[in-house]
Amino acid sequence: MSKRTSFVGLLLMMQTGCFTAGIWLHHFCMRWTTREELWKKDVAALSHEGSQIASALSSPAQPHEMVEVFARGARGFASGWGVTVVDPSWKVLATSLPQTNGANTVGKLLSWRSGPTGEFQQTIRGAIGSFAVDNARYFGVAQAMSNGRGFAVFHRSEAALENDIAGVLSGLTGVSMVTLLWISALMGICSYVIAGKFSDEAERERSKAMIEALRQRQNLVRTRDAVIFGLAKLTESRDPETGDHLDRISMYATTLATVLMNHQDFKETVTPSFVRLIGISAALHDIGKVGVEDRILLKPGKLTASERTTMEDHSRIGGECLSEIERRLGRSNFLHMARDIAYAHHERWDGSGYPHGLRGEQIPLAARIVAIADVYDALSSRRVYKEPLPHDECQTIIREGSGTHFDPRLVEAWMTVAGRYREIAERFSDRRTQTFDDRKETTDSTANQREDYRTLVGAGANANTEFKQTL
Repeated sequence: MSKRTSFVGLLLMMQTGCFTAGIWLHHFCMRWTTREELWKKDVAALSHEGSQIASALSSPAQPHEMVEVFARGARGFASGWGVTVVDPSWKVLATSLPQTNGANTVGKLLSWRSGPTGEFQQTIRGAIGSFAVDNARYFGVAQAMSNGRGFAVFHRSEAALENDIAGVLSGLTGVSMVTLLWISALMGICSYVIAGKFSDEAERERSKAMIEALRQRQNLVRTRDAVIFGLAKLTESRDPETGDHLDRISMYATTLATVLMNHQDFKETVTPSFVRLIGISAALHDIGKVGVEDRILLKPGKLTASERTTMEDHSRIGGECLSEIERRLGRSNFLHMARDIAYAHHERWDGSGYPHGLRGEQIPLAARIVAIADVYDALSSRRVYKEPLPHDECQTIIREGSGTHFDPRLVEAWMTVAGRYREIAERFSDRRTQTFDDRKETTDSTANQREDYRTLVGAGANANTEFKQTL
């Protein structure tokens, strides 16, 4: 159910409730007014007929004679009319009430209560009042008898009056119900149209605000990504041989992270947000190289021990740089991940990496992912100090590094997308695509490079920097 329908339903319920209360109040007022008018009409008729009968009787009239005369004259009147004759002490002498009541009433005092006074009373001959007999109530007019020996009370039962009222108002209930339904339907339609207009306008405003907010967010994200890649390119520009290294690393990391979304051990951690962030954060993995001198960074020959130590320091420099940015900007997911990657992408699963010698799952997951991407890119790309290795050789070396250099579970997952890595490498390659024959001609040189790499892997953390840009 839409918000608009819920709002209109609530509004219609409130309106119907108010209108129902108004209908009830209308019925109450109509009933009271009708009763008042019918009562006045009956009282006036009783006064008129009673005075005529009383004046027509000889004096002194017998009570039973007056009752009989009134009974004959009242046959054409409405139901419930009658007369009761009382003496000056209001003891009943004769009555036209039903026989059972009459037998119980004659000889008893009539509990007469005077009625209202006012302008209407002044138009009536006699005294207006009411009395009760056997739980039945009556109203009427009491007129003094001409012989001065009592009063003749001309009366009508209130039950008969209520029947007349019900008859008058019987059609009003149906009319009121139809009116209630008709007006409720009209109010519902009007409410829906009006609410729909305002709701549509509000929805348009919300949509415009959301679109504007999304546009601004997209602009901020594009600006952020551009700044990040621009900052990362500063490092890459120091070494022209690396080509599209940052773009490849981002795609490699994203590809492996996407596979891990369905891995039993990582699906809780590797979410779509994680995948998006690692593609951006991975670009900053080597930002610390801006602090390494060109004579070391671009040196084509073997590094000395001190030069190797300086080269390894780029992980610490990059991590501290990103930590300082995060401290000033506040907690940021991508900066936090970028810091972890910059610090730990040269750590090794067996603890022989640098800068802190982290082991196993002490190494952040994002850094473990980028470690595989970085090594593959270093192996498959041309560097100032090496030629690129064929994909199959790269795949073999990474598989052999499982459990020592890399997380075995990540290597297992990487093997399922190794072909995708090959496609990415070929797409961004700045060299001629090698055929099987090309690779065969370079078997000796690539074999030597592979052995050099395996020797370096076995030597531990210090030897890793022989592949300066990657390992």
